[in-house]
Amino acid sequence: MKPIMMFSIAAVAGIILASVFGLRIMPPVHFPLPADAAGSALFVCPMTGGVWGEISSILSHATRQIVMVFMFIALLVIFSWGWALYQNLLKDKFVGDAYKKPWQMTKMLLWAAAIMTVLIMTPNYFRSVHVAGASGEWILCEESDPGAIAVRASAVKA
Repeated sequence: MKPIMMFSIAAVAGIILASVFGLRIMPPVHFPLPADAAGSALFVCPMTGGVWGEISSILSHATRQIVMVFMFIALLVIFSWGWALYQNLLKDKFVGDAYKKPWQMTKMLLWAAAIMTVLIMTPNYFRSVHVAGASGEWILCEESDPGAIAVRASAVKA
């Protein structure tokens, strides 16, 4: 393996580990909270997901219908595999051409499911919350993020 490829793999692994464990180069900026809010405050930011956030928001309203379509297609793929197996058992010999169409359908279903999952499950999808008494869409964030507002934890619902 070439050295630049090894460096790229090590860099990607380092970035993933740093983001998973919350490692930072600079220390976070802390905002003072009133004494009565200590331990019962959460920080929320207005949701600004851009185009991907809007796509995720639109698709998340139709998640049930999307899952139903994927289950229907998965059943068609299963029947396609069964039909190919039946044809091979009927002829009493293995014919690989019977499995080409089911394999193509399986690959298409897998990639469509992966792409839809990425489009629906953006990071803001998992951090989105409803704040009682506030309009708009909110996400949980760190106190050092721009636009962070401290609210009582009891006002935040998932």
